Order: sequence, then structure tokens, then C-alpha cells
Amino acid sequence: MNGFTIFDPIHIMWLIFIACFLVTSLYFYYYSTREKQDLLLKSVFWLLLFLEIAKQLYLLVTNQYSYWSPPLHLCGFGIFIIGLHAYFPTRTTATLLYTLTLPGAAIALLFPGWTIDPVGGFLHFHSFIFHALLVIFVFVLIFTNQLQTAFCDIWRSALFLAITVPPIYAYNARFQTNFMFLNKPVRGTPLQWLYDAFGASGYLVSLTLVIVVLWMMLYLPHAIRKRREL
Repeated sequence: MNGFTIFDPIHIMWLIFIACFLVTSLYFYYYSTREKQDLLLKSVFWLLLFLEIAKQLYLLVTNQYSYWSPPLHLCGFGIFIIGLHAYFPTRTTATLLYTLTLPGAAIALLFPGWTIDPVGGFLHFHSFIFHALLVIFVFVLIFTNQLQTAFCDIWRSALFLAITVPPIYAYNARFQTNFMFLNKPVRGTPLQWLYDAFGASGYLVSLTLVIVVLWMMLYLPHAIRKRREL
């Protein structure tokens, strides 16, 4: 079969399935003991790692491996952020999950960049399941108030991007790739509006502003809750 288009019946079906799985996961996580919760979080990490290894092997075996294959997207980094948080949770990993992994994976599910992959193929299933697990991991922590982060922690995410973006940008320039969508957006997504409005020269600046606005929106509920507690 051929690929799919954004918000076509196949895409909508996946979103409904993921939403149902998310609600089910929230229920079981909420009513589990802390030991079982820890086991679930670690299991998600190992499943994500297994999925990524399986993808790399699949690309190698099918002679599809290329400069586009390494896990250099933001969601690829999410595997290791989740692993660190599952075993050694800190405010830094919590902040990265909340401000980068969650919005990145959620946006990827709403505006997938794998629409050209054959429906029913390995990469099709892998991409939806992989990103769904990223979202579920963070959501269960938020729902149970186990993700400790605050607006003053944003600098941690900014520093992470300051460290990772330059080498990824250089990699993109060297091998004509588009990891983290630094060079151009996925067609049909809101990022395309930025590219069309500001052009290639203003795309990164406008993308940076959008990220800042997104972070402020993410922490707005925290600010409202704190104000009500005063």
C-alpha cells in the first residue's frame, strides 16, 4: 500500500487508538503501586530502545540505511532522556521531557513526517507506536504529579538545545538531511506557515520564537495553580 495523508481516515484511526491507549495507561499507572509504576517507566524505556534498534537493523537489512537513519531527531534524543529519567530522575530530565519530548512527540503524531511510508509496513507501525510511547511516558508522570519542573527550569532546555542544535545543523548541511527540522519544515504542518511567511533566512528565528511561546504556554497552568494557592 501507499502512504497516507495528514488527518485522513488512517491517520484519524491511529490518533483514536493512541488516545484510547493513553487513557488506559493513565488508569493502570494511577492505580498501581510505586514499585509497579517504576517498572512500567523502565519498561517503556527498554521498549523504545528495542524499537529504535529494530528500526536501525531493518534499514540495514533492507539496504535503506542512509545519512537520514541515525536517531538525531528530537524524539530520538527522547529515548535517552526517558532512560535517564526512568533510572535517575532529576529536574533536568523532567524539564526536558516536559518542554521538548512531550510537545515534540505530540506534534509528530498530529503532523507526522512519515506519511510516505507504506501503510501497514514496519516503518509505519514503528513511527506511530514509538511516538505514542514517548507521549504516554510523560503524560502518566504529569497526571500523577510526578514530574517536578518549574518555569525557572527552562534554562535547562535552552542549554540542551544550545548544545545539540549546532552539531545537528552542521550534520544537516554536510549530508543534506533535515534532522530536528532545522532546515525546512514538514509540508502541511504549522511550521510550513513559518517557512512561507519568513522564508529560509527567517525560519530558524521564527521557530525559536514559537518554541519560547510554546514553553510559556506549557508553564501557564503552573503559574495559575500557584497563584490560586497564595
